[in-house]
Amino acid sequence: MTRSLNQSTIDSVLTLLDSGHSYAQIKAQIPEISKSSIGNICSKYRPELDKPVGGRPRKLNPYATRYAVRLVTNNNSVSTRQATQTLCGLTGQSIHPKTVKRALKRAGLVPVKKPRKPKLLQRHVNERLAFAEAHQHWTVDDWKRVLWSDETKINRLGSDGVHWAWKRRGEGLNPQMIVPTANFGGGSLMFWGCMGWNGTGFGCKLERTLTKEMYVEILGDEFSRSLEYLGMEPGEVIFQQDNASSHKAKICLQWFDDHGIELLEWPALSPDLNPIENLWAELKRRLGEYEEPPNGILELWDRVQDVWNSFGKEYCQKLIKSMPERIALVLEACGRSISY
Repeated sequence: MTRSLNQSTIDSVLTLLDSGHSYAQIKAQIPEISKSSIGNICSKYRPELDKPVGGRPRKLNPYATRYAVRLVTNNNSVSTRQATQTLCGLTGQSIHPKTVKRALKRAGLVPVKKPRKPKLLQRHVNERLAFAEAHQHWTVDDWKRVLWSDETKINRLGSDGVHWAWKRRGEGLNPQMIVPTANFGGGSLMFWGCMGWNGTGFGCKLERTLTKEMYVEILGDEFSRSLEYLGMEPGEVIFQQDNASSHKAKICLQWFDDHGIELLEWPALSPDLNPIENLWAELKRRLGEYEEPPNGILELWDRVQDVWNSFGKEYCQKLIKSMPERIALVLEACGRSISY
């Protein structure tokens, strides 16, 4: 029984357990203690440790595993490969990243993609929180009135890369799990599009950086045709756009006034609140399903149009129905980024 052992012996056993020694190895170093007593000590003081099993011992002992967990959870910018390099130096062993991944999963962690989100300053957080508070009582019927819009970059080859982090199950995002982004660092093709409750509207390819003059042309063409196509009346629709300078120019705001279009006051740096961002992700996913990459921009544009026109209203409605939950999550996060 463990209570017949002195504390010094118990401490010695715990030290050996923490360093990854088996019951047999501990017994060899402390002959006066039985294996059953070692098991009792382990059950009482180290219940999280794996029970001894046959076969080759794991490369990462409990101490190294706990160290790996601390590495990736205390600093979510540390990748599995970086953690592996640190552990190799710590243990003096050659360790494969897959070994570290398995150890982290056994410890209850799950890998997650680091979302690319804008870096929020406090004023952005405050604006997002104020927006959520102002719209926390909106129902899906209220959001049905909104026509969502945005521009996106579409690469002809590949993507802008995926970054991974580790988090505990049920844990939300923290700032270190987010990859900061900058607005449009150039790319293969720029696309403007919009969507509403009844589906996607008309989109267009941007031949160059969007200017206020180009945007007024879009408003008079693709935007206006989208309203008619989607059955949305100018006097009833609420138009969502981000705060790009080309959108907020005086001639653009005057155009909205002249045509009786109500604008949704949008918080800066809030793509996670815009359901059309999820539409972009699905658009790019479907483009990636082609067996061969497009031969050029013209072929890419043909594919973009085909995929864009394939979206049904049911998919758009699914995204718009998420708005009450997005608002609730922003309130819960006190204005910070959310997992959308």
